Amino acid sequence: MRVRPATAADNEKLIAIEKTTPQGGQIQLVSERKDYFFRAKKFADPIFFVAEDEEEDMILGIMGVGPVLVQLDGKARRGGLVFDWRSNPLAQKGLPRHMLRLWQAVHREILRRELDFLFGYVKEDNERSMGIITRYGAQVVESKDFLTMPLHARFCRRPREVDKVSFTASPDEEQERKAVEAAFGSLDLFPDQKQREATGRERERYLFGKFSLRGSSVKVWDTTDEYTQRVLNIPRLFKLARPIVKAGSKLLPLPHIPELGEEIKVWQLFDLVLEDPADLDPLLERVRQAAVEKGIHYLVITLGAGDRGYEQVAKKAWVRPRYHLFALPLKDVPLPKPPTYFDVTYL
Repeated sequence: MRVRPATAADNEKLIAIEKTTPQGGQIQLVSERKDYFFRAKKFADPIFFVAEDEEEDMILGIMGVGPVLVQLDGKARRGGLVFDWRSNPLAQKGLPRHMLRLWQAVHREILRRELDFLFGYVKEDNERSMGIITRYGAQVVESKDFLTMPLHARFCRRPREVDKVSFTASPDEEQERKAVEAAFGSLDLFPDQKQREATGRERERYLFGKFSLRGSSVKVWDTTDEYTQRVLNIPRLFKLARPIVKAGSKLLPLPHIPELGEEIKVWQLFDLVLEDPADLDPLLERVRQAAVEKGIHYLVITLGAGDRGYEQVAKKAWVRPRYHLFALPLKDVPLPKPPTYFDVTYL
């Protein structure tokens, strides 16, 4: 067994591993990427290693860390976002030795880069991963809900208000920088603007646009050309109801129940600013209309209980997968304090 940096030649093997690690219980989805490295490419100089069995020609495990400059307690700190940390389920049960070797190799590189702390997001029910990271000293500092909203019904029945919502595909960069900093710049994990040059192209690539109403706004992140999810299982009741719902949806606004094997397309909303709580419904409705035109099935926005607008949006969410934000100080730095900023580029 050896641990080495991942290369483009590993792409097909890594994609195959992801297809064998579906998420969820009764509702089970498997992620599909065209380019497994599309997350790693969002960082200027990522750490991305694999552990492999050379004799079997098999990748055993994967781990990535994206170096980012973020705010922590009012100061710019060098953080490392842990991503794509997974073991090949065909390799070994329990806590495999290769995952420890992988962590040790990545940790050496983290220390060489002189990062101040690590952080990442782990699904609430992923007890195995939580056990590993807490064993190394990480602590859970906040929870974020991926508030998921279907598009079967209108969010707003005031057409005149919806018509007031404007759309900008490419917001002015300097104006947007100031607006985002004014709204979220005081939060821990807010990205330092000095690194925009390194991540700017990736931000532009997936930004669908910004929807605005008076002083309120929300943006849309669209990675459907790179990353989709396929349905492997749904509850039996949903399976039985699907033909009835499909027929009834021709007359009534009923939610979309996917078939097994069907591809699900999602838009991620981010940077929600609500000057007036009443602006939320017209904003969401205008986004919904654009999403339906593009064949999108669901809208998702990631918020914690302490984030502005959480209670309003949560009432509209049908599903709320919860992820824990963990942090591991590597130097004498404080833990992030909630509410923290969720950077959509980490998805």
